[in-house]
Order: sequence, then C-alpha cells, then structure tokens
Amino acid sequence: MEFIVFDLEWNQPEGADEEVRHAIPFEIIEIGAVKLDKELNLIGKFSQMIRPQVYKEINWRIRKMLNLQPGELERGRPFTEVAEEFLAWCGSDPVFCTWGGQDLTELQRNLAYFDMPPLAEKPFEYVDVQKLYARKMGEKRQFSLESAVDEMGIEKDVAFHRAFSDAYYTGMILRALPEDIRRTSAAYDLYRLPGSREEEIYLRSEDSYTFYSQGYDDRNDIINDARITTIWCPRCGGPSTKGRFSGDMSFATGGRSLKRRIKWFGHMGRTMHAAGICPEHGPVISALKIRTAGNGKYFAEKTTSCASREEYDKLTEQKQKSDAK
Repeated sequence: MEFIVFDLEWNQPEGADEEVRHAIPFEIIEIGAVKLDKELNLIGKFSQMIRPQVYKEINWRIRKMLNLQPGELERGRPFTEVAEEFLAWCGSDPVFCTWGGQDLTELQRNLAYFDMPPLAEKPFEYVDVQKLYARKMGEKRQFSLESAVDEMGIEKDVAFHRAFSDAYYTGMILRALPEDIRRTSAAYDLYRLPGSREEEIYLRSEDSYTFYSQGYDDRNDIINDARITTIWCPRCGGPSTKGRFSGDMSFATGGRSLKRRIKWFGHMGRTMHAAGICPEHGPVISALKIRTAGNGKYFAEKTTSCASREEYDKLTEQKQKSDAK
C-alpha cells in the first residue's frame, strides 16, 4: 500500500457549449503528486502539464493564479497520455489523498470524457487531508492549504497554486498530523454510487454514523424510503464496531429505532433535519442531504449524531419557525 497525494489544476470554460460544459465543467491542465510509503516517507514525485483539447482559451484568472509562462501549456502532452502514465505510476494498490474531494471528482469526469477506464466501478476510500486537518483544529469549516501549512510550521520552500507544490504541501501536512487524527475516519469517493443495498456505506464513530445510499432516479423516492428516514440511536443501534457495515438499516444488531419527536423538515435541495430521543442516550439529531452523482442519479447522505439538550431545543425552535412559514 502506498499513499498517492495528488493535486490538479484545471481550466474553466467561457462561452462553451452547454452539453460539453455539463460533461466536463473543468478541463485538467496539470497533474502533480507525491508518493508516500506506509510510514509516510516520500518515495516518488509526479508532475506533468497537459495541453488543453476542449477549452483551449485559458481563463485569465487561471493563467494569473498559476503564473503560466508563454508556451508552457502548448508544450504539454494530451490528457490521455498523461493520465495513463499517472495511473501507472500510482501502482496497483494506491490510497488516494487530496485536499478536499473535488480533485477526485474532476479526475474521473475527465477520464470519462476522454473514454478512459474509470478509477473504480463503485465507491472507494480515500484520505481527505483537509477534513483531517479540520478535525485536528476542532472545527468543521474548510481551511486553505496555505493557512494549514503556516499553522503547522511547515517550511514554504516552493510556490503555492501549482499542482505539484500543492500536492507536496498536502503530503507534508498528512505526515505532520497526529496519528490518532490520521486514523479517525475514512472518506468515500461517490462519483460512482453503490450499485445495490448491499454496497451501501455506513461509517460509524463513537456517537454518530453516516450513511450513503444507492442511487435513485427521483429524489422523492429517497424521502419515501423508510430505511433512510428512520432514525437510529448511534450508540445502541450502531452499524458495527469496525466502523463500516453494509446491509439492512437495522444494522443487524437489534438496534433501537426512535420515534421522531421532530419530524423531517427543510428543503430537499439543501439539508433536512429530524430528531428523536433515545431513552438511554438522550437526544439524537439526523441531517439528510440529497446529492446528485456523476451519473445524474440522486443519493442520500445522512449523518445521525447524539446531541445535547441545547442542540435539540434549538432544532425544535427551527422546526417551529419552519412550520410557521
């Protein structure tokens, strides 16, 4: 097993055909990566420019941010050549690591647009270093890469905003994070959704769990699926001690489903909330987001957590305001 910490730079279209823009909203123009062994030692580097084939006019903001030199992109190679070389360099058992999840999405969109084999046929684990860093800081907001480098005291010996340098700094942050933070929770790439209920994903921590569903053609089918809208206590009805479980929503453990004291409310295009009270562990709050996958299907991302009485009361007030509208 080796860690592939990578970063992409891409071009944004201006005035492109709507159908093309939907298929490839960002065209990759640079791939940079570092390879780390299981002890997080640096053992390899990758850096290649890509000659644009779809959006040949480079957005001026992109050109300025990357400080592109005249002729630099023109000397690049086609995406298919670079991507094939990069994936071969990654090896047979890579663990992808990124600062946020968008790079994996755009890599797979570009692979699909150029009719290349997919990274995977179903969801796979990766390391979201940005989320791990936020966990270290005890916050849920997104941090910039440079602010994290500064806070951790990592030497800034290469310029930011190029694919290789950003991948390098991401790798250095990963290496500097405490081991207990690095092992906290997995992230899943969902460009390709679970193909069945058996492949659905459940991630559990001590007092919460997150569920990712299979795909649905209609978002209303998600709201009408009792498996998804039922609230389970994370502590006495959790999926498994191993942190991931695929199977029935009862978690096959005699888990305790809760009566919804606060029924689901909110907009389907944003986040919906509901809550119940476990007789043993107190308030439990669930947040449901309906997302759209790369294939156009809808899927559920539901996070359920044990909560304080104050959090429960606050949600009660929000529900009352929502009902009054």
